[in-house]
Amino acid sequence: MPKPITIKLGFHEAIGETIALSVSSPRHLQTLGLIQRSVDDTAHDINYLFTQAMDKLAFLPFALVMDRWRWDVFTGDIRKEQYNCHWWSLREQYEGIKPPVLRSELDFDPGSKYHIPANIPYIR
Repeated sequence: MPKPITIKLGFHEAIGETIALSVSSPRHLQTLGLIQRSVDDTAHDINYLFTQAMDKLAFLPFALVMDRWRWDVFTGDIRKEQYNCHWWSLREQYEGIKPPVLRSELDFDPGSKYHIPANIPYIR
């Protein structure tokens, strides 16, 4: 993907994520009166950070698969008859998962995510 487009589209996402992360810490929520008491110890900090990592980091391979698949479609590297097979090939390569049941080209699994048929870049 062209880097200027990726950077331009992702900048507002980065700003939003930075703000969201800064205001969602237990200590900040306590100062706003949204939670009763924030425990300030290492175990709670680690649990909070682990939750954030699972929310953000574990999602990256799926986002990469979506945009890789879209890119391969737009460049013509895959034909229409290969769309679903290529989708699952990328999911296995980047996420390490396979379809739960046998899939064919009669299925269109990429379309189950709104961003594919709506043509919205995702990894940004």
